[in-house]
Amino acid sequence: MKNRIIAALIGVMVLATACGGAKDNTESSSASESSSVVESTVESTVESTTESSVADSESGQEVWSEEMNALKEAVVAELGENYWPNMPLDKEMLESVCGVTEDMVADYMGEMPMISVNVDTMIIVKPVQGKEDEVFQALTAYRDNLVNNSMQYPMNIGKIQASVVENVDGYVCFLLLGGNTMAEQEQGDAAVLAKCQADNEKALSAIKAALAK
Repeated sequence: MKNRIIAALIGVMVLATACGGAKDNTESSSASESSSVVESTVESTVESTTESSVADSESGQEVWSEEMNALKEAVVAELGENYWPNMPLDKEMLESVCGVTEDMVADYMGEMPMISVNVDTMIIVKPVQGKEDEVFQALTAYRDNLVNNSMQYPMNIGKIQASVVENVDGYVCFLLLGGNTMAEQEQGDAAVLAKCQADNEKALSAIKAALAK
């Protein structure tokens, strides 16, 4: 919904600019002022949406169900400062980015980075009965795409290659974690890979323990 509002405001801004070009000098000045107002509104809306997403992510319970929030908090408690995902992944993005459609999902949580240079992501999906394989395949295809395009940010190759898609007691998890790997980067790719694999295993163990409660 927020994405649609932003898109609509941008459309209004473009229309206002186009109309301004068709007027005389006096009217074009007025159109320019209107365009500036609309542009400012768009920027404010985008900023507000981002801040809201961050606030929602930090509070957790405002975004996810009680069960999903508990799973997330179990991972955060295990990884501490090395849990980096900080922007909620809404249902539209879950479908457009990851290929997991709404009809596949009974419940879910998902967070990814606000800044594209970072890649840390966690997605946990409780599939609709009978859709388990479809969710697993969609998240596996998403992971494969990341692996195939990992050269865009070479510093993240180890993290991406360490990422996993796992079925945990009927829940499908995509984990691309690792947090701060600067020390490991000085030691080489193998050290980064090992560190991120270890963090993903810790996250999986935390999820399993939370589901067993």
